[in-house]
Amino acid sequence: MLANIQAVVFDLDGTLLDRRRSFERFVRHQWERFAHFLQTADQEQYVQTLIELDRDGYGPRKELFTDMVAQFDLPSGLAETLLNDYRAGFPSACLLFPDAAQTLSSLRAGGFKLGLITNGSVRMQSGKLKCLALEPAFDTVLISDAEGVSKPDPEIFRRALDRLDTMADRAVFVGDHPEVDVSGARGAGMKSVWRRDPAVSRTVEADAIIEELSDLLEVLGLEDLTTDGSVNADR
Repeated sequence: MLANIQAVVFDLDGTLLDRRRSFERFVRHQWERFAHFLQTADQEQYVQTLIELDRDGYGPRKELFTDMVAQFDLPSGLAETLLNDYRAGFPSACLLFPDAAQTLSSLRAGGFKLGLITNGSVRMQSGKLKCLALEPAFDTVLISDAEGVSKPDPEIFRRALDRLDTMADRAVFVGDHPEVDVSGARGAGMKSVWRRDPAVSRTVEADAIIEELSDLLEVLGLEDLTTDGSVNADR
């Protein structure tokens, strides 16, 4: 158990938001909407190709669709249309992990300050938060595009700590990426919790490792939640 924690700061994509399932959902719907223009690629080819090119969101956005169009010998102008469709439509396709909302609610009931740090554009990340109705859950939200600095730079973690008025050793960061999230937070002096990514086979050094978001409650000593939402925890 991690003791004396006052604030919990989260990553968004892959941690609270089930990005893999969300991206596949969006791409399938996109193929259905543009099927007339995608005749050289059946739906499964289209979906699997974009998933590979996407690299869990770390692939360059512009190249995502230009590379796909080139692979299937489609009109080059279609790439810009599909990219704009992605930018406009992906937020509404996003899905939270099933236990995300309840975990955030339980942490709030437990008296923790809550923050979020996410890399990406303001338009895309704010759109996701709005569609998921997540922003009110946090005391502070930092988007790298607005901050001018991205994870794993310790500076963005320090800004979150300042806005939460919390010392680094009294805060924990929860994320799915070993370097961007876990190492970045530790570099800022925070405790780190790795939400295990099945695609990562190597050992990850973190203060705690969880399989599901709800496991975080036990890590923070909140496993004894009462039925009225209060907690029996000495912090």
